[in-house]
Parts: sequence; structure tokens; C-alpha cells
Amino acid sequence: MSTQTKPLFGPREAERDVIRLVRFEDGLWDILLGCVFILLGVYPVTRRLLGPTWNLVAFLAAMCLLLAAFVITRRVYSVPRLGLVRFRQRRLTTITRLALLVVLLSLVLATAFIVKVVPHPTLAGAPDWLNRLAVDILVSAVIIGFFTVLAHVAGVPRLHLYGWLIGLGALASTALMVYAGLTFNLPLALVGGVIILVGIGRFAGFLRRYPLPAEEG
Repeated sequence: MSTQTKPLFGPREAERDVIRLVRFEDGLWDILLGCVFILLGVYPVTRRLLGPTWNLVAFLAAMCLLLAAFVITRRVYSVPRLGLVRFRQRRLTTITRLALLVVLLSLVLATAFIVKVVPHPTLAGAPDWLNRLAVDILVSAVIIGFFTVLAHVAGVPRLHLYGWLIGLGALASTALMVYAGLTFNLPLALVGGVIILVGIGRFAGFLRRYPLPAEEG
């Protein structure tokens, strides 16, 4: 009786390994993500200093600079070490964009409720603290959920941690703003700093693991 040995890694697992190597192994995505949340952390401070319009302009300009630095750094350091790999990754790209969009829109919506641009919904019969933080709890749950899906699809376990850190950091920032009058999203900025440190560590390890290929004489 013949038996067939099931391969340890199928096409889907191989594709996920390639995605993880090309998109997440160098830590640059982590550094970019951390910088974005530091910007969101100081957003209320710069809004008070610059005003809503100029603050938005400054935020978008900083985002453009970050993206440009991200692309240039990846081309200079990552592409020569890994090569330019082209493969189909529509599922990951769609989920990544959707996840980042939902995270940013959720944080903007939470900020709109905080500054009373949008009236805060209330839950009849619920405790006062729950009514004041209901939207923010929902936002945190959405953030955690999307990062969980992204971690599963990309095969990058640390994204689970990022989801919890960002979700709870956003909720803690709101709670401090509501109950302590803090106008600086300190927890969210600290989360961004932690993610940047992880990204820097992974980038340093990436440079050690993947040296530049020797030129053939």
C-alpha cells in the first residue's frame, strides 16, 4: 500500500513567506507605522498651535516625507539584498490598505467626537463612563480586529501585538483626554515609539542577515 507524504509547505504558505520577506522582514514598514502614530499622538498639540487647516497641511506634508523616505530607504537597502520580486499579492495589498484606512478613519472619527465636531451617541441606561467611551471602545476593537486579520494573512505575528498596543493606546489617550484634560495623545505616541524601536531592531538584524551580494570580478 502506497502512502503519499503531504508537503510541509504548500503554495499558499510559500507565497506568504515571500510576502513576509519582501514586505515585513526589513522592519521599514514598522518604522513607518510607528512614525504615523507618533504624528497622530502630537496631532492635538499641533492643531492647537497651527489651527485646523495648517495642522492638516503639516500632517499631510509629514506623511509625504515619510513615504518618500520609506521608498528611498527600501530601494537603497532592501531591494539590492533581496532583489526586486514581483508576485501576485492582491489579497494582502487590499487588506493592508483597507486596514490602514479603517485605522485612520477610526482615529479621525474618535477625534471628531472628542472635539465635539460630531455629537457623541449615548446608550440608554449605560454607566456614564461607558457612554463617554463607547465610541472609543468600538474604535479600539476595530483596530485590534483589522490588525489581527492582517497578521494572519501576512504571517507576521508581531502585528497582533501592534493591534493591541494601538487599540489600547488610542483608548487610553481618549480616557486621559476626557478625564484628565490631557491634550497630548501620550499613550498613542508611546506606542508609536515602541513600534519604531522594534522596526529599528528588525532593520539592523535584516542588514546583518542579508549582506549585499559580492560583485563578480
